[in-house]
Amino acid sequence: MIEPIRKTIEVPCDRATAFRIFVENTAMWWPLASNSISAMSGTTAKSVTIEPRTGGRVYEIAHDGATHEWGSVRDYQPDTEITIDWHVNLPPEEATQVHVLFTQLEGGKTQVDLTHTNWQILGERGKGMRDSYNNGWINVFERCFVEACTTKRT
Repeated sequence: MIEPIRKTIEVPCDRATAFRIFVENTAMWWPLASNSISAMSGTTAKSVTIEPRTGGRVYEIAHDGATHEWGSVRDYQPDTEITIDWHVNLPPEEATQVHVLFTQLEGGKTQVDLTHTNWQILGERGKGMRDSYNNGWINVFERCFVEACTTKRT
């Protein structure tokens, strides 16, 4: 079994705001110029969307208007947690899982735990993909998402 990625951060906003920023305002904080399918071809995506419901799509709109599927929402619990079958640039049957849990803390802060699992579905590519995503989540989650919650760009 390949070790899951685990990231825990604390953000200076309440749980509902942090959840809303993560799910409904993803395009405002996600680094589309560096972390998107468009970026792989040297362009910047227009947006990324998480449809806020179980069964919702996670997708990118490319610079040329093309849609690229990133995954689907496996479980959606408003203001509390979301689990995504994550298959950016891969077929759905090779999806890993990204689970994000939002816990209200005292003083209006929120702990956000991201766990990215199911790397074994990728076979021999799993360890390398896990390592790449581990580094990617540092920028995407620990920097960009924290900054969005700090400035409360909603």
